[in-house]
Amino acid sequence: MGQSTTIPRPAVTRLATYLYVLRSFSARGTVVASSVELATAAGVNPSILRKDLSYVGAVGVRGVGYDVSRLTARIKLALHTDRTNTVALAGAGRLGHALISHAGFGRGFTVAALFDTDPAVIGTRFGDDLVVVPLSEVALTCDGLETGIDFGVIATNDEDAQDACDAFTSSGIRQLLNVTPVHLSVDSDVVVRQVDLALELQVLGFQALCGAHRRRTEPYCAYYRE
Repeated sequence: MGQSTTIPRPAVTRLATYLYVLRSFSARGTVVASSVELATAAGVNPSILRKDLSYVGAVGVRGVGYDVSRLTARIKLALHTDRTNTVALAGAGRLGHALISHAGFGRGFTVAALFDTDPAVIGTRFGDDLVVVPLSEVALTCDGLETGIDFGVIATNDEDAQDACDAFTSSGIRQLLNVTPVHLSVDSDVVVRQVDLALELQVLGFQALCGAHRRRTEPYCAYYRE
């Protein structure tokens, strides 16, 4: 795996965010960015950003900052996005279509196979190259791809999530992104990244409620502090 094996998981997540920020900077024509500018755009403390960047061997110039293109290349190399990774996606419904359209495929990732269990969806075409294949044909389809599959994404309905997981892992896929709320049962050598959208919304709702409560109580707290 190279250098990324020494990077803590939280730092890996933040590095992916920095990569997104750097791409937006580059699109605006920004050549050099300071740690404060990068940290502000990424929503982290500058000291945390500098610590994270030290994992990829990136050192900024004091009083100047980081070369955007060089820093982008370093992070891409550390995260192994300097090459194109192939993805198999289970779930060709609205969520699956949204993931393909908006979740960053094309920036180091390409969907090579698309699966579903719905007879009304199977056989339909997405774009110029993708045709939805039955979920039962995961092994046959993945084995037939010259490039192989690096990652499996599970965006099925809840009832099919475990079946999709089993089909992917039986085909040798050991890196999974699960965007369903289902807790998947996998072998110890399989890495599952869970993204529960409903849970994230609940967390946001809690934080919003706490923020509103603080705004209501702060004047009273200030009165009693005086």
